[in-house]
Amino acid sequence: MPTSPDERRILIGLNISYCRRARRLTQVELAEAVGISSNYLSQVERGCKSISLDKLLKISDELGVDVKSFFDFDRFTKRE
Repeated sequence: MPTSPDERRILIGLNISYCRRARRLTQVELAEAVGISSNYLSQVERGCKSISLDKLLKISDELGVDVKSFFDFDRFTKRE
C-alpha cells in the first residue's frame, strides 16, 4: 500500500491515464472537455502535479467512471 503523498499522487495519475486510454481519448481531448491544458493533464497523469477535487470530479464525469476508481491503487500495486 502506498504511504507517501508522492506515491499516491503518481498512482492517481496512472489511474486517470488508464481510464482515459480505456475510453480511447487523447490527453488533448480529455483536457479540452475538462477545461484544463493538455500539458497540465500530462503532468497530473505522470504524478508531477496535484489536481483539485473539482477537476478530478470533472474528469471522472467525462470518463464515465466513479471518482473512487482513481484511488484503486491495487491495479498497479498488487503483488502476485
